[in-house]
Amino acid sequence: MTSGYFWSFAASLSFAGYLVVGKISENELEPIALVFYLSLLAFLMGLPFVWINKVTINNYSLTREISNAGLWLHVICVFLAMWTFWEGVSYLNPATAVMIGRTETLWTVLLACLVYKEKFSPVYVLAFILMLLGLIVINGNLNDLSAISTASGSGIVYILLSSVFFAVAEILAKKVSRDIPPVRFTVYRNGIITIIACVVSILLGQIHWLERGQWLNVTLAALLGPCLARLFYLQSLQKLELVKVTLIGEFEPVFTALVSFLVLKEIPGLEEWTGGALIVAACLLLIVNSHLVEWLKPSCSRQVETNKNSIK
Repeated sequence: MTSGYFWSFAASLSFAGYLVVGKISENELEPIALVFYLSLLAFLMGLPFVWINKVTINNYSLTREISNAGLWLHVICVFLAMWTFWEGVSYLNPATAVMIGRTETLWTVLLACLVYKEKFSPVYVLAFILMLLGLIVINGNLNDLSAISTASGSGIVYILLSSVFFAVAEILAKKVSRDIPPVRFTVYRNGIITIIACVVSILLGQIHWLERGQWLNVTLAALLGPCLARLFYLQSLQKLELVKVTLIGEFEPVFTALVSFLVLKEIPGLEEWTGGALIVAACLLLIVNSHLVEWLKPSCSRQVETNKNSIK
């Protein structure tokens, strides 16, 4: 159990480092170019796992998996999510971006209600209100929503778009993972995103060969994020329940703020912390509500059986 908490906190710290190093790299690269290099390096780093897991695949399986429509929709959503996320980070402090990005939890829950016909709860409305208040506070003006046209406002819009794309990607991933093993799924995703990002970067004229120092930063970001953070996350899931891992994940803004302060000498202001706290509270409300519903189901079932027996 203790090791599960260790891996979960390690995943959050690795993700924080990924954002901060990515922010440094973005000062020298356009966001779309950063997506290309991160995906390329993550793809190359993921190839050894195919060999380690002794994954074999024939031509028929490869063709069938690559032609999976869900895989392509998922990849396109992840690509758009990464692009808009790094566009948003270019306007915002990394910790603030993570706070806003936590809205992905709400979008995922709402989409699950629509796609998987999960029961809608009034708690979702309260969570949405808290999230909206948090975004308004972070934007810095409770009375004038036209402030969204400012640089910070543009960053908020980009991160919100990113969280929506990530939520859609997660919904699609749940279906695709039933047809494609995780290792190949990850390799396919990174490889296809690399190709898409390369083409878009060339068309926009926003790609160039990296210098030695730039390679170091981008490689470190790819190692911390797509590789180590993902590995630590999967390790934590083997030791802890999903709800506990998710709850620890809500502390990512704190870790990101700490790493950002140590490396970039940046730290969110009072408005960012207040707004971020409201957004995290909305996410925690959704998580706790979901866990409570699952916990109450057996009790309700036992109560129904008791009532039936008493009637008899």
